[in-house]
Amino acid sequence: MKTAKRKEETCEEKLRRMCKNIADDISNDSHDGGISGASRWMEGVYDIHYLVDREKRYMGCELLVAGGGPTIWVNTWTNEVEGYWGGDRVTWAFRDEIGLDDYNEEMYNCI
Repeated sequence: MKTAKRKEETCEEKLRRMCKNIADDISNDSHDGGISGASRWMEGVYDIHYLVDREKRYMGCELLVAGGGPTIWVNTWTNEVEGYWGGDRVTWAFRDEIGLDDYNEEMYNCI
């Protein structure tokens, strides 16, 4: 009996799937919402780049959530997940239903 061969995902397809999953997680309002949902989500973040204006007021941030193979940033200024892998680049929009931007603004203001 022959088994059907499943087509392997390309790097771009894997990257697109990963970015979509991250965006869906942020857009999913089944978290507690507010600070606690964002706080738990932030546990998987490797690095934060704060985006500020010339008067050092918070405008948004970029959160590194994957690196070493694909590199994936969550950008709260543009509300997009930005993925890079080799020559591939993927962006996927999200709605911040977990209060991620508010959480990071609060953390920035505590610095």
